[in-house]
Amino acid sequence: MKIETGNVATIAYDITTAEGEIVESSDISGPIAILVGAQSMIPGLDKRLVGLDVGAEETFEIPPEEAFGTEEDAPTNVVSRAEFPKDAKLEVGQKFQANMPNGTTLTLAIREISDDTVTTAMIHPLAGKTLSVSVKIISVRAATSKETEAGRAMVTPPPPPPKK
Repeated sequence: MKIETGNVATIAYDITTAEGEIVESSDISGPIAILVGAQSMIPGLDKRLVGLDVGAEETFEIPPEEAFGTEEDAPTNVVSRAEFPKDAKLEVGQKFQANMPNGTTLTLAIREISDDTVTTAMIHPLAGKTLSVSVKIISVRAATSKETEAGRAMVTPPPPPPKK
């Protein structure tokens, strides 16, 4: 069965930066099942999976615009000026790190400052980076109605193969 948008594909994968830095690997976390077309992993990956069949092994280069974006197009958030220390000297362009509840560290860049608010861009650590994604298609199946409604695969993928 070839992958189509709306199928659930279970994949083994390696994600690296163009510089060779390992971002994530199913060798560590195990294969994942994704609802193709729901942009559940990296947006540009979904369209590259369409048409592949079980057993296919491919490597894709995914530009920043189809991965985690660029610093320039990072989403923004407006926060109260009161969230910052009163004596903080804030300047447009200033950057600082913020730890998110899920453990991810984001760079926040100040875009605008008013008397009451500060607008920051929320920059993902991989923003601006081209990614290399190697995949092996383990299985493909039609999504259930619950998966389609939820917008995600609802299965636990098989454990990774034993190391040789």
